[in-house]
Amino acid sequence: MSGLHLTEVGLIERAKGLVRRGAGAYLRTLREATPNARRYFTAVVMQNVAAGILGTVFALYVKEAGMSTAVVGDVEGALALAAAVVCLLLPPLVEVVGYRWMLVIAGIAFGASRLGQTLGVAPSVIIALGLGYGVGDGIMRSVGVAFLSESGPAGRGRTMLFTVDFVLRIAAGFVGALVGGLLPAPLSTVMPEVAALRWTLAVAGVLLLASSLPVLGISEKPRARRSAWTVYADSVRGFRSWNRLARLAVPEGVIAFGAGLIIPFVPLFLRVHLGVSVAQIGFILGASSLFMAVATLATPLLARRFGLVGTVVITELASLPFLLTIPLAGTLAAVTIAIWARGALMNMSWPVYNQLAVEGVPSRDKPLVVGWMSVSWSLAWLGGSIVGGRLAATSYTSGYFITAGLYCVGAVLSWLLLRRLSLVTEPSAVSLAAEPAEPRA
Repeated sequence: MSGLHLTEVGLIERAKGLVRRGAGAYLRTLREATPNARRYFTAVVMQNVAAGILGTVFALYVKEAGMSTAVVGDVEGALALAAAVVCLLLPPLVEVVGYRWMLVIAGIAFGASRLGQTLGVAPSVIIALGLGYGVGDGIMRSVGVAFLSESGPAGRGRTMLFTVDFVLRIAAGFVGALVGGLLPAPLSTVMPEVAALRWTLAVAGVLLLASSLPVLGISEKPRARRSAWTVYADSVRGFRSWNRLARLAVPEGVIAFGAGLIIPFVPLFLRVHLGVSVAQIGFILGASSLFMAVATLATPLLARRFGLVGTVVITELASLPFLLTIPLAGTLAAVTIAIWARGALMNMSWPVYNQLAVEGVPSRDKPLVVGWMSVSWSLAWLGGSIVGGRLAATSYTSGYFITAGLYCVGAVLSWLLLRRLSLVTEPSAVSLAAEPAEPRA
C-alpha cells in the first residue's frame, strides 16, 4: 500500500472519529438537557416544522390567490412591527409572568394568526393577521435565548446547548419545507391549486397552535408579586449593558434589512424566474435547511479556532460569492447549490451570535439585551420586506445585489464593534439571579 494511500486512509479514519465524537457530544447534550430545556426544544421543533411549510407555500399562495407580491412584504412587515413592539416592552415582564405563560401565549398567537389567514379573507386582513404572528415571534425572540441560557450550563456547555437548539430548528425546518412542497400536489388532485395551498397553510397553523402544549409542563420558581410596570421601570433603570446592546444591534440591523429584501421572496424567485414546481421549491428550501444544520455542527470548532466574533465575520463574508451567484447563474443546478452554500455559511454562526448576546451579561440584563437586539432586527426586517415586496414586483434579481452589499457592511461592522467585547461574567452579576443564567438571513 503506497504512503499516499495510507495517508488518505488515515485522514478518513480521523474524519470518522471526529464525526463520531461530535455526534456523541451533541447527543449527550440533548440527553443531559434539563426537562425544561427538552420541553422548550419540543415546542421549537413543532414551530419550525410549521415555519418550513409557511416558507415554502405562503408567498405562492398569495400570488396564486391573485394578490400582489407587495402583500407578502407587508405581512412580513406587520409581523416584524408587532415583534419589535413585543421585544421592546416584554422582556423585563418575565419576572412577573414567567417564561411558561409567555411561551404558551406565543404558540397560541402563532397558530391563531396563521389559521386566520387561511379563511379566504381580504389582503388587508391577511396583513393585519401578520401582527398576531409577530406577537408570537416577538415573545420567542425576547425570551427564548434567555430561557435556554437559564436552563443550561455555562461556558462551552452553553455553546453546545445553543448549537443543539439551532440544529433542531433547522432540521425541523427541513421537514416542514418538504411537507410544504409535497402536500399541495395530492391535494390539487381533488381541489384547485389555491385551495391546496390554503389547506397546506392550515396544517402549519394547527402545528403552531399545538406548540403551546409542551411548554405548559415547564416548571418555574414562584414569581414576585409586583406590578409589571414597576418591574419594567426597575429593569430599565438598572440596565447596565447599553454598550453591549448597541454593538450587537447595529450590525444585526444592517443584515436584517438586507435579509428582508430577498428572503420572503425566494419561493417566488424560483417559481416565476426559473419555473420551478412547488415540490422542487420544497426540496430546495428543505435541503438548504439541512445543509445549515450540518454546517452548524462545526460552529463550536470554528469558535474555538477563530473566536466567537471571528467565526461570525468569516462565515458571513464567505457567503457573499454564493449570494451573488443566485441572480447571475443561468441554471437551476447552479442556483440550487448557491442557495444551499449561502444559507449554510450565513446562518451557521447564529448560535455564536446568541452566545455573544448573553455571555458576560448580568442575569437580569439578558432578557433586555436579547429582546432589544431583536427590536433592531425586526424594525430593519420591516423596512427591508416592505421595500423588497415592491422591488419583487419589478425584478426578482436586483435585491440580491443590494443585499450582498449590506451583508458585507454588516460583517465589517461586526468585527469593528464586537471584537473587544468582554465575555467573562462579572462576579457581581452572579448574585443577581437565584440560578445561573431566532431562517436568520
